[in-house]
Amino acid sequence: MNEFEKKGRNDILRSLASMFLFSIYVLVTYHVALGYIDKSKLIVQIIRLVLTVLMLYLVFKGHSWARNLFSALTVLSMLILIPAIFSDNAIENKIPLFTGLIIYSLALYRVNFLASAKAYFEYIKANR
Repeated sequence: MNEFEKKGRNDILRSLASMFLFSIYVLVTYHVALGYIDKSKLIVQIIRLVLTVLMLYLVFKGHSWARNLFSALTVLSMLILIPAIFSDNAIENKIPLFTGLIIYSLALYRVNFLASAKAYFEYIKANR
């Protein structure tokens, strides 16, 4: 693996780790905002977190179908976040939405359009 491919791997790893950390943030802040732990929602969110980690792992391993699914779900998440940003809530309540939008858009860009990431995925495909 040359330096360009390593740069792509590291960029992808950073983006996927950011998405993982944001997912944990959403899980925790949801229950903090409720003031109690809703067990049925917690189970659903833990299953979602496990599926997210599995999908991020498969994207990192270079599976093209996982990259396509990741891209579609990320775009869908961004489309859900955009109207929420323009709601009538106070600006301090919108900061996590802006953060999520930035994290998702950077991850989508890095996985699909960054030249070093494409080189990394080609390296993975060639050595599979």
